[in-house]
Amino acid sequence: MQVKKMKIIKDVIALRFKTSESDGVILHGEGQQGDYITLELRKAKLLLQINLGSNQYGSILGHTSVTTGSLLDDSHWHAVVIERYRRNVNFTLDRHTQHFRTNGDFDHLDLDYELSFGGMPYSGKPLGGGRKNFKGCMESINYNGDNITDLARRKKLDTSSFVSKPA
Repeated sequence: MQVKKMKIIKDVIALRFKTSESDGVILHGEGQQGDYITLELRKAKLLLQINLGSNQYGSILGHTSVTTGSLLDDSHWHAVVIERYRRNVNFTLDRHTQHFRTNGDFDHLDLDYELSFGGMPYSGKPLGGGRKNFKGCMESINYNGDNITDLARRKKLDTSSFVSKPA
């Protein structure tokens, strides 16, 4: 999903996943100002990292990291909802919600690039920590009211309808 130069004060991301892997990036988005959001499995726990920025250039003051759950590599379906309004975040895993406030000075999530589901796009930047792409199943992916799963299916159907078939 392409997100162009948007200053977003509110986000709602929801999805379901299942996997037998203990590590993998579920979603990632970043901006040129240093803002980012990453949701990943790390050691079978769910890790949300978000940075809305800081007024100190090159600073990590805006970085916020929250972990929830355990044994999420059990091949069962798990539901995740991330609701952010300015710096206030509700991070829900299987109906258990953590409320927290992001660090830093800003309340907009400035994403200049696409939001990727299932891994991190190749950007020439080192992934840090040997991050792996997600291996497993995802469904019911929603971002700010858009059903990403349906959009991806439609795009696939639209693309295949332009492919000529041999006679």
